[in-house]
Amino acid sequence: MIQTDNNKGTVKEIRDRERKEEEARLRELCQQLAYERYGEDQVIKWSNQHKGLWYLPVMDESGENIEAIALMKPITRNILSYASTKISDEGLYAFLEQCMRECFITGDNSILDDDDYFIPAAMKFNAILEGKKAALLKR
Repeated sequence: MIQTDNNKGTVKEIRDRERKEEEARLRELCQQLAYERYGEDQVIKWSNQHKGLWYLPVMDESGENIEAIALMKPITRNILSYASTKISDEGLYAFLEQCMRECFITGDNSILDDDDYFIPAAMKFNAILEGKKAALLKR
């Protein structure tokens, strides 16, 4: 008797695959929008100049369309050092705003200036701070 595996994976695998597909779709939308606004050559130039590029889109309520987008350079220790002075005096959102302003290359300034755009963008901006994973383990 021949058995076929009709199960396409565990729930975790399915969700992970869906998340990756959605991320790829969103990345493609961001790239298309960036190329339309700034030109493919300029986007590639910024990416090479800053050793990478992050898209920070703010979606509409349906999650299908980009309302605002920022092109961000990767964070550096100098940016973190400068922005860290804000966290003790003014709190987490002042720190995130300073980091975002320092990493901002171009895009919709409303992401930095309008709370309706800034708050959701700041929540996602943490991904640029995480970068590679590290661990500290006691022996």
